[in-house]
Amino acid sequence: MQLYRLTLATILQRKVWMIAFLCVLVLPIILPYLTPYESNPSMIEPARAQAAWICLWVVAVAWVFFQAARFGDDTARSGLGAYFLSAGVSRVSQMIQIWLACLTFLLPLVAITVAVCLIGAMPGDSAQADMWVATNMQYAALFLLVIMPLVMMAAAVGSRFGGTIGYLIPLCMSVYGMYGVGYLAMMTTVQDNALLDWLYVISPHYHLADLTPRLVFRHGSMVGSEFFQLVAYFVGIKLVLSMFSTICYLAKPAA
Repeated sequence: MQLYRLTLATILQRKVWMIAFLCVLVLPIILPYLTPYESNPSMIEPARAQAAWICLWVVAVAWVFFQAARFGDDTARSGLGAYFLSAGVSRVSQMIQIWLACLTFLLPLVAITVAVCLIGAMPGDSAQADMWVATNMQYAALFLLVIMPLVMMAAAVGSRFGGTIGYLIPLCMSVYGMYGVGYLAMMTTVQDNALLDWLYVISPHYHLADLTPRLVFRHGSMVGSEFFQLVAYFVGIKLVLSMFSTICYLAKPAA
């Protein structure tokens, strides 16, 4: 796990991770007070939960993806990947070690977000509190199932096509899956087009992992069957992206 430790030490040395941690910890506490909350003070807690999860999505997409793509690129271009290959570390193992180093920073960010929601936005009613805890746990699980394979893909694509492309592809996929699919759904209802229908079916429906409306409007957690269907769907996407990343990753520049 030498590459894992090296990647981890490099991220720690750059100290940008401090900004990421402060964003998910401090901004959800501050931002709700910038709204006209005096008219309805009870909305502070849902607004804090909404801000917490939005900050986490932004940090994951803007920082974690970038780190993975950059390290994938640097490892291949600098000759470090070739060195580890000669030391008996396979290219897949190198990719996984970079991925794990990025997850080492992502998982605490998720834990902080959940803690902010459970400590700073917990409903007073005991029944609602139980549902609140369950919803946040479901949200954390779905968030990780969406982000983790995209982080791996960022490292793999970055190693082959460079850090910029490695960052932009998972960025575009996540934005499209969160927002673009909704516009595509509206287009399929307006016009009957087999190509659009096919594109909608194969698109990654990452918006299904966004449980922010359930938190804001306190709709409660998903029932078990619905939640596990989503888990199975995102696990399927994860397997596809993991296979693609395994094929795509380069430990050294192509000749």
